[in-house]
Amino acid sequence: MAKNKKHKILSTATQLFANQGFDNTTTLQIAKEAGVTEPLLYYHFKGKEEIFTEIIRSIFQDYEKMLEELPRETETEFEKINNLIRLHIHMAENRPNEGRLILANCPSKLKNESHTCQKIVDRQQEIIVDYLRECLEKGNASGEFDAQSVDHLVVVMLCLINGILRKKLLGKKEKISYEYTAIDFCRKAIVKQS
Repeated sequence: MAKNKKHKILSTATQLFANQGFDNTTTLQIAKEAGVTEPLLYYHFKGKEEIFTEIIRSIFQDYEKMLEELPRETETEFEKINNLIRLHIHMAENRPNEGRLILANCPSKLKNESHTCQKIVDRQQEIIVDYLRECLEKGNASGEFDAQSVDHLVVVMLCLINGILRKKLLGKKEKISYEYTAIDFCRKAIVKQS
């Protein structure tokens, strides 16, 4: 029962932080919308910052698990890059509140190097950069890619993925598919032309 209440507090806070921002959300509002008392909220959490931190940690744990579950043995290295792009689009489509929460609230917290957001963003970038670098280096070694300046391409691909996420999360409806456009762009940029 207590676990359900805690989960309800977290899911309600996620929605409120995503829709109206961290600073515009109060613990009283979270408690009221979660159907609990404010003292019960404080029983589970020291305050709003602790709720936010737990949400961010949970989102990243799920994200890291999804990255780990991406197939490592594929016919081509490009298939791995394709899978990575599709994973991010899938996340934006299926977990929009979590994505908007991060977009709306983490940038202001990135100024504090000891904040959870900064540590998580650094770790996320490290994982993605390593993943992409490995794909590009293996693709170059096998002759699948002609990817010159791997480090620069990794940065461009990371920016591309972040841009797609932002567009998807902000709910902009476009006539073209970000997914296919991004994948096609990457293919043209790195796959060796025969």
